[in-house]
Amino acid sequence: MLSKTDIEFALSIQSRCFKLLQWLGNAIREGFVPVMKAHDVTDAGHAAKAWVETHFYNLPNECRPLSDEMVPFANFFGTYLETSFDIIANPKDRYVSDCDCFCSYCVRMVRAQHLKPKSLTREDKERAAKLRVRRMEMLAREEGLPSFELRIKESLNDESLRHQASLSAYGDALLDRLKGISDGPAVLALWRDFAWTREGAPNRKFKLQVRQILEAEQELLSVLQNHAAQ
Repeated sequence: MLSKTDIEFALSIQSRCFKLLQWLGNAIREGFVPVMKAHDVTDAGHAAKAWVETHFYNLPNECRPLSDEMVPFANFFGTYLETSFDIIANPKDRYVSDCDCFCSYCVRMVRAQHLKPKSLTREDKERAAKLRVRRMEMLAREEGLPSFELRIKESLNDESLRHQASLSAYGDALLDRLKGISDGPAVLALWRDFAWTREGAPNRKFKLQVRQILEAEQELLSVLQNHAAQ
């Protein structure tokens, strides 16, 4: 089962990272925060850490990590830029980083005002389906229950249960992203499964809370226990 404390921490990091991403577009466009050299590091998490440390005191308080949160904050922020957004092709305005670098991290940072949510592919949605099954299998192992993959897949045909599995898998993905690990747009597909309407539009009133994830895990566990008892 996912820990309440771990999920609370992950959601706090997620909130501040998203606020930073929103703020960043205007800050770069206005020249308030220049983009620093980041292409000499090997992954987005390290690049984000170097960037946040350099510009730390320029960032609004609600977008800053605490002193002991720098690494998970940077890791999570790096996954936002790599897995949740695409760069709009041929933007009207073009901003070049200080180092004239065109690595994936610098390009995303310098074009933050041109980021748009990714369009999901069939493969992304299929990967999300596998993440739901995997999360239920992990829950079964954690509780010492047998894992019936076929029955798990059959149970997920129920829309309500599928939403619960998406919440649980998304919660697990939040913890991975603190380590800089992401399943890419499949995580976005999980989010849209419970945070969007049936018509395929964002539910503006939805706000993810810890109890929603924990309650989802409890419901999934009950289903697994029923499988084991039959």
